[in-house]
Amino acid sequence: MTWQQFSGGDSQWDDLVTDLGSSSPYQTSAWANFRRSSGWNHLRFVTNGNRTAIQLLCKRIVTANIVWAPGGPVGTATDRELSELPTVIAEYSRSAVQYLRISDFRTAEPQRHQQYIAAGWRQPRSKMSTAQTLVRQLGDAPTLHTLYSKNWSRNLRRGEERGIIADVWQSADSAEIARLHQSVVETKGLATSDWRTQTDEISRLIACFGHQLVLVKATDAAGTLLAVRGAVIIGSVGFDFLAATTTAGRKLYASNVALHHLLNVLAARGIHSYDFGGVDPQDNKGVYDFKHGAGGSDLIYVGEFEIVKPPILRPIISTIIASRLPK
Repeated sequence: MTWQQFSGGDSQWDDLVTDLGSSSPYQTSAWANFRRSSGWNHLRFVTNGNRTAIQLLCKRIVTANIVWAPGGPVGTATDRELSELPTVIAEYSRSAVQYLRISDFRTAEPQRHQQYIAAGWRQPRSKMSTAQTLVRQLGDAPTLHTLYSKNWSRNLRRGEERGIIADVWQSADSAEIARLHQSVVETKGLATSDWRTQTDEISRLIACFGHQLVLVKATDAAGTLLAVRGAVIIGSVGFDFLAATTTAGRKLYASNVALHHLLNVLAARGIHSYDFGGVDPQDNKGVYDFKHGAGGSDLIYVGEFEIVKPPILRPIISTIIASRLPK
């Protein structure tokens, strides 16, 4: 067996996945600790020589064991390693019904896709993401403007002219952040169960990620909160993680001011690039255009694959479980 359970602690795990090139908050110990309060335990495995690593969240739902690995694996997974992974998971998560799902954030390459297929994994019928994101380089803070589109720069200037002020939110108010996200959920008709709308969850997130999480708020001259933007720092990469703007804030271009300030803060800290955390150019074109205008370049990653045991249950369980996995 090529896999073995990781024996180190949280800090050793974080160092390992960062060294292997992960820029995903979902493979960090902070994310595992954050999801524990919702009943998700974690498993961590590495291959011989620590060439490949993966953190999985595990939870029993009715009679099925659900195992979910967003952002994993990291490193250089081989055909054999992908083939043996379900077996080693089953040894630590025993159940007559197993649902395993991976969302591989590595850059899409034909051979990586074929590796999963050859190892018995299949693409889910009900996908949780488009497997697309946008990434931009940061460089020095004074040069950030060079990658903005003309329209994005114009809207940033409009926001500044309207008196919108952005700053790092040192002692962030979890209730305010939750309320801001709730207003977005209600306006756009999104899932009401989103953890971002819950004060306790926001507080827990801030506590778990600590200094890795950078929050910026944008307010008007009277101090009214209009937008919040948050990024998780993984190595030299900033990962877009929280974003919400009020209806009034959108009219005043508070999103542009907040994001511009966040990118400036990250650039000043020596962060080299920024991952916009996923996009959907077809069904959420407005957000895509905003992130693209901020300098993002398209990136397609390997995406989602699943294994269901027994296989006959796959058509049913795949659709049901996808809506219950933590994002």
